[in-house]
Amino acid sequence: MCMKRSVIGFLLILFSIGLMPVAEAQVCVSMNADGLERKATPHLESITTYSNKYGVNAAMVKAVIAVESCYNSTAVSPKGAQGLMQLIPATAARFGVSDAFNSNQNINGGTRYLSWLMKRYDGDLYKAIAAYNAGEGAVDKYQGIPPYNETQHYVRRVLTVYNRLSGETVALPALAAGASGGRSSKAGGRVSSVFLSPFGTGKPGRAGLNTNRARAPHLYKR
Repeated sequence: MCMKRSVIGFLLILFSIGLMPVAEAQVCVSMNADGLERKATPHLESITTYSNKYGVNAAMVKAVIAVESCYNSTAVSPKGAQGLMQLIPATAARFGVSDAFNSNQNINGGTRYLSWLMKRYDGDLYKAIAAYNAGEGAVDKYQGIPPYNETQHYVRRVLTVYNRLSGETVALPALAAGASGGRSSKAGGRVSSVFLSPFGTGKPGRAGLNTNRARAPHLYKR
């Protein structure tokens, strides 16, 4: 009986550790901009350095960290993702991170991966964020945000925090039927200002999209 209780206790500890990044992320998603900026302050030098180096808006890096770990540098997910930007070992190795619990290395690798995804998907923000969560294979298979409940909500959370930090109004993608009972969505939106835009922050809406396309056609698919 004693051994049985010990095993149950050990499993409960493992389960609670696995849930920690999710619970902490929910706390960050509900914070206002000031609270989020305070969370980011200890890591601001790294965020600024690598967002500039890889051409990713610092507000996007902060948003991904907030949703992934709520700035818990020791967070570990049930799938083995580690640190601030929740890098799985394969991704960490791919982008030169030897210690995913080292905050500077983690932000370096995670930001570099975000930059790589943005380039891979030709500036398509929805696809890049979805791939950060579900992998490029899933995004390629579905040609957009995969119909996974976790990924559907993940993209919306990241964009919600990004909007709060940047002051932009990037449209949130509609949830697919399997995620909320709503209609299916086609994820094709792209916001070039998440990269360091050559023309500044674009205006939301069709008029702003057309203006941005005319000014920088290379950022948009034909």
